[in-house]
Amino acid sequence: MKKNFKICHLTELIPHPKLCMFMISKIIRMAIVLGLAHATILIGGAPINLSSFKPFVGIAYGPFRDTESPNYGSYPTVAEITQDLTHSVAFLASEITTYGMNNTLSNIPALCNTYNIKCYPCAYVSDSNFQDTTNQINILIAVGNQNYPTTRGLVVGSESILQGYSPSTLISNINYVRAATHTNVPVGTRDIPSNFLNNPALVSACDFIQADIYAYWAQIPISNAATWTIQQWRILTNAFPGKPVQIGEANWPTAGTNTFWNNPDIVPGVTNQARFLSEFVKMANSNRIEYFIFELRDEPWKVQEGIGTVETNWGVLDGRGNKKTSLVSFLSTNFIVKISPTITNTVSLVIQTYDGNPYTLWKGTNLQTGFGISVTNFVATTGTNQTRLAVTNSGKNGFFRAQQKF
Repeated sequence: MKKNFKICHLTELIPHPKLCMFMISKIIRMAIVLGLAHATILIGGAPINLSSFKPFVGIAYGPFRDTESPNYGSYPTVAEITQDLTHSVAFLASEITTYGMNNTLSNIPALCNTYNIKCYPCAYVSDSNFQDTTNQINILIAVGNQNYPTTRGLVVGSESILQGYSPSTLISNINYVRAATHTNVPVGTRDIPSNFLNNPALVSACDFIQADIYAYWAQIPISNAATWTIQQWRILTNAFPGKPVQIGEANWPTAGTNTFWNNPDIVPGVTNQARFLSEFVKMANSNRIEYFIFELRDEPWKVQEGIGTVETNWGVLDGRGNKKTSLVSFLSTNFIVKISPTITNTVSLVIQTYDGNPYTLWKGTNLQTGFGISVTNFVATTGTNQTRLAVTNSGKNGFFRAQQKF
């Protein structure tokens, strides 16, 4: 595939209230100005230090792999969940939202606490199984009472009204969870925007809401998908001023069909997912939106839902945990380089990288004429989303960019 590059330029830094870090709001470039004794990033004459950031704010996490299905009682092992959190989530996002508290899923909040990943655990509620709903709510309460600092909110129900659950019963469930938890953990629910707009009492009962916003299902062309998604979020924030509104799910599928319509203008594909991710993330960051990309991995079991194959193809990883080319493309064009002061004629670069992947560092003397000097090849540091490089004999002035070699 064609390689994409990131020319680093600090045009706009967006502090996100949940992440407490600097985020970059558009595909940007960074000019590196090297003095005789030190290297400094200059913006408006003032030196700027960048904090580390991850590609996404949040990831919607369903851990079921190729051969696993909650419908058949086949759940991922704790070891598999741990591997997802430490080998994928940790390098992609700072927080997750989940789907259910049954079986091994109930271990996710504790694992997130162990590995310092913020978590919004969810109890799945349903009219079809009262006992299961009761059990899940009780487990959610128990998690809330553990007082994990990484448990940022308790989610009661996922698209439950969309599936016919009573709004009044859901409100009762939310109030019950809040009363039964003694650590003041915020309590909310996740559903589609229209169900919040049509049920203001439900929103009032929540400390926060997570809105699942899908341009694909609304048959919005990819050319306007990201903009439309942000517009739906704004409608909710305008309708409920002061209420924290998160985007609980948003993305574009990479393959598949659905049984509802066949619109030739609304096409799944990795190219479209890469475009959505690039455009949506920049817009969401610039609006300081807490969001969750749906989802970490494809879940083949969802073909059992009977609405076609598209539901199995929303992940940024495939069912085996391999990066899709859409994620590769996104990562190849959305990362930064940080400059640290160092000794004469040497610059220390801190590059946002993906665990263990190969890269090439390039240098140029003019942004207009390109980057024709290959400085070095390197492999990303494992166990962190940053790699530090010391570049010597770099010259007095220069521009750098990193190229991922997937």
